[in-house]
Amino acid sequence: MASPTSWEFCKEVETKILWVNICTENLEGAAISINKWWKTRYPVYKIRIVSKKEFDLVKMQAEKKEQ
Repeated sequence: MASPTSWEFCKEVETKILWVNICTENLEGAAISINKWWKTRYPVYKIRIVSKKEFDLVKMQAEKKEQ
């Protein structure tokens, strides 16, 4: 099973989207953990698995909106 640090997320409240970047080679273990976490914690959100580059862009945009 993947550890909690094998992926990172950012959420957009207004669009109800979770942006997730997987930071490990063990995609199967991370996918199982993410799916369980997502369905129990954020069931009304859509999920998007993205690359590190795209994740960083989304995260920067979210930080700008907060300021």
